[in-house]
Amino acid sequence: MRRVGLLMLMAAAAWGQTPQRMVRLNVVAEGASGGPAELAAGDLQITDAGKPETIALFRKNGSGNASVAAGPMAPGEFSNRGAGTPAQVTVVLFDVLNTTMKDQAYVRGRIIDALQPIKDGDSVYFYLLTLKGLVPVRALPEVGEPAGAAEAGWTQQIQPKLDAAMKGVNRLGPHSDNMEPQDRVNATYQWLAALLGRLGSVAGRKNLVWVTRGIPIEIGARHAGSGSPAEYEELLRRLSTAFDASGVAVYPVEAFGPRRDEGEEMMEQQQTLDEIAAMTGGQLYAQADVPAAMKAAMEASQSSYVVGYYPAAGNWDGKLHKIKLKCAKDGVKLESKTEYVAYKEPEMGAAEEQEAFRAAIRSPFDASEIGLWALRASSKKDPKKTRLQLRIDARDVTMQAVGTAYHCDLSVAYVSYGKNGEPWPTRPVAMPIDFVAAQRDEVLKGGINVGGDIAFREGVDKVRIIVLDNFSGAVGSVTLTGIGKAGS
Repeated sequence: MRRVGLLMLMAAAAWGQTPQRMVRLNVVAEGASGGPAELAAGDLQITDAGKPETIALFRKNGSGNASVAAGPMAPGEFSNRGAGTPAQVTVVLFDVLNTTMKDQAYVRGRIIDALQPIKDGDSVYFYLLTLKGLVPVRALPEVGEPAGAAEAGWTQQIQPKLDAAMKGVNRLGPHSDNMEPQDRVNATYQWLAALLGRLGSVAGRKNLVWVTRGIPIEIGARHAGSGSPAEYEELLRRLSTAFDASGVAVYPVEAFGPRRDEGEEMMEQQQTLDEIAAMTGGQLYAQADVPAAMKAAMEASQSSYVVGYYPAAGNWDGKLHKIKLKCAKDGVKLESKTEYVAYKEPEMGAAEEQEAFRAAIRSPFDASEIGLWALRASSKKDPKKTRLQLRIDARDVTMQAVGTAYHCDLSVAYVSYGKNGEPWPTRPVAMPIDFVAAQRDEVLKGGINVGGDIAFREGVDKVRIIVLDNFSGAVGSVTLTGIGKAGS
């Protein structure tokens, strides 16, 4: 197989000016029969604030490549396409803080109806949102913990697990005299941001099924404890933007029982839920339809695409922009975000590359958007060093055509972990790679191969290699164990 030379990887290429900021969409495509729809870039048309845009990025999630497919692993071999590496993560959040006592029993039953039939719940996690914070029914693992094998079949035990969690919860209703509306809304945003921090450490697509009565987008002076009106639209948009930037699609589910009081003023709460779904590519579900929301969220990864375009520099005007995405194929239903705020500053408040690597370092899982295969062996030249070979699935990497050549822009880093889980990351190394047509065909079949001898510090227990596609934002990582052992 072709090995890309290290000098070639480190060589910088001079290219024309490229717009600095891309708008990325996570698109789910469903065919007329209800199954996944196969799309090509030419099938889609995008308009941003009424202006047609040119698609610069089109990639199917989890496309895979036989060159890194995870079969039986020999000693020293590792892959991020094996068991324990979820293609997606779905978190259910039962918002008991914002669900009335009269509705909680009914909604609890609908959650059980949604989770109990799931046979393989390894990629599903569950929290309660309460006045005191997030109460785990099944918590996301920390770095180094097994991804879920210890709780295999936990969804079949969801009823006693949920009952046990609810017993310890202060189930304060939203209309309680003991809590001001502003305090309840502020607490909700605080704990949603905390959950985003946990989800942000998981690379790839994440789904949040938020079962809630909702929170108001504004509180009038008469109901505000401060005596002044409180507006939350900007906070909502900032949080929604952060969810979207972290790859989290939010599927709100209205937490009402079958006898909903239509006389209640719920428009502001629904506006909040509508907006967070529209800005993250999720969908709002009514009448506590948790089973439908779970089904949609978990099936999304099977027909998920990343689509991106570069709007003109003047696009970043701080305003809310409406996106329209159409498909030329008959009978195809598309699900994606329909709006975003074109903030003048970068969405994440820091370099996107740094944020992507930080998330991959903290993640309890290996990221599988880019398929990776690695081999750990003893160095033949220096017994104090470890020989690492890495194969990158080229079919998961964006290659931009420039004339008759192709260009991809990768960054690679590795992080060492001590026995206590402390990470020791390296700085990302830029890997701009250029291919002529014949080379491109070759790497699509055999992958992009890199390698070298590395001396790890004493006490290193495992190493995670991280690859970032700077064009698409896709991340792949693979964790190697047994570093420093005899015969490694």
